[in-house]
Amino acid sequence: MEFKTKGIMRYFLIIILGLFLWTGCNDDDEKLTPSTEPEFRYVLPQGNHDYDTKIVSWYEDCGIYFLYKFEDKDVYYNENDRWAGFVDDTMQINDGELAFYNAGLRVELPDEEYVGKQLEWIEKLFLNHYSKELLKKKMVKKVILAKNVTYCYRLGNKDLAEQERDYFSNIANTLIFSHGDASVEDLTNEDLFEIKNDLHKWMLTEKLVDDYPMAELEDFLSVTDYSKTLSADYYEEWMAEGWLGRLANSEEAAKSEDIRTYVEMIITTPREMLEIDVNSISYPDPLFWVIGDYDYAGFLHPSMDVAGNIKKKYDLIVAAFKDWGVDLPVIGENSYRGLVRVS
Repeated sequence: MEFKTKGIMRYFLIIILGLFLWTGCNDDDEKLTPSTEPEFRYVLPQGNHDYDTKIVSWYEDCGIYFLYKFEDKDVYYNENDRWAGFVDDTMQINDGELAFYNAGLRVELPDEEYVGKQLEWIEKLFLNHYSKELLKKKMVKKVILAKNVTYCYRLGNKDLAEQERDYFSNIANTLIFSHGDASVEDLTNEDLFEIKNDLHKWMLTEKLVDDYPMAELEDFLSVTDYSKTLSADYYEEWMAEGWLGRLANSEEAAKSEDIRTYVEMIITTPREMLEIDVNSISYPDPLFWVIGDYDYAGFLHPSMDVAGNIKKKYDLIVAAFKDWGVDLPVIGENSYRGLVRVS
């Protein structure tokens, strides 16, 4: 039995080796030539609206396609991941049907009358805060201007569930925006504030994390003793060290989190709100309710920044990112309230 097994293995090895040699020697004279097929590109402009001129300019300057006419494959194709769109269909199997569905996004074509206003707030709240050079290198290459972006799925009882409309969503190298309809005129200042914060957090604390200007951030990172972030024993010293995070797993992880936290603090909070003395505000002062909208209110006030290191790191990271082409405080100043008062 052992001899027979070895013989079979040898037989298969000979076959595999023969196939390898045959494929390696086959078509010796055939040379590989570059494809003559043109690289796929979307055709712009997609219409003759006033905003089509802007859309063409964005492509020419930054290589970004803004599409308001699109097909499912333009939106839901997800590279190496599963199809990102909601599917609810049946498949014919012999004499029967197999029902199947795929939880995912549902994206609707926009009302073209409102696409110009939709593009306008995307530019004002988001794109205009980055240099065209940076956008050309790092921004997604396809932006879908849609009416709705919602997530759909089936419940246990098979009923269809659809979540509330998202402001935007991203799939692979595609960014999808909602409100390409009359609802764009009903967006409140609170809505725009939330959109602004979410977009810049996505861009600056997710999309661009691997491209941070680390050489320029060395002074920022030198302020804090990151070994103290690894132990809760130093909890009382964290704010004095300028550390705004949680218990860290490693010093390198702490440094990465520290940069992201400061970026988030600055882009979501106006300077006046960072410097406010939260302990001096009480009901019925209108600011009592405003403070609750900001996670980092008062972080630059001496009552919280007891050693001045938060302010020191604030200045250092602002300077580093400004040299990089991103003015963090300007993004943060896009607040929806004008009630901030500095004590």
